[in-house]
Amino acid sequence: MKRTVIVTAILAATGLLGASCNKDYDCVCRVNGTETNRYSVREKTKNAAEDECNKKQSSLGVTYQCAIE
Repeated sequence: MKRTVIVTAILAATGLLGASCNKDYDCVCRVNGTETNRYSVREKTKNAAEDECNKKQSSLGVTYQCAIE
């Protein structure tokens, strides 16, 4: 019985840790301090979301400052 409880607890903890790695983040882009764009980056790690957000920093000759919030 004790072994079953321990195995169940380990499996539950592993599931929770695995599920918490990928989250949804908001990427906010600004020009001269004014928010111009906001979009969701879904089911990514924070580093992957930041990388995707940073790719959006220039469009049609306008330079945006984008960051995860």
